[in-house]
Amino acid sequence: MPQMAPSLWLMVYVMMCFMVLFLSNILFFLSDNNMKEKKKSYNNKTMHFMWQ
Repeated sequence: MPQMAPSLWLMVYVMMCFMVLFLSNILFFLSDNNMKEKKKSYNNKTMHFMWQ
């Protein structure tokens, strides 16, 4: 495994997390009919989690 700077590993990790969240959100919204209500509740949960 090549040696990389810790900040570069952190950037790769953050980008992977965002991609996983983005893809899971797309799949979750495609499988659900009440898109706006679910999105509103999901945004409230994420904001509550971020402000803790």
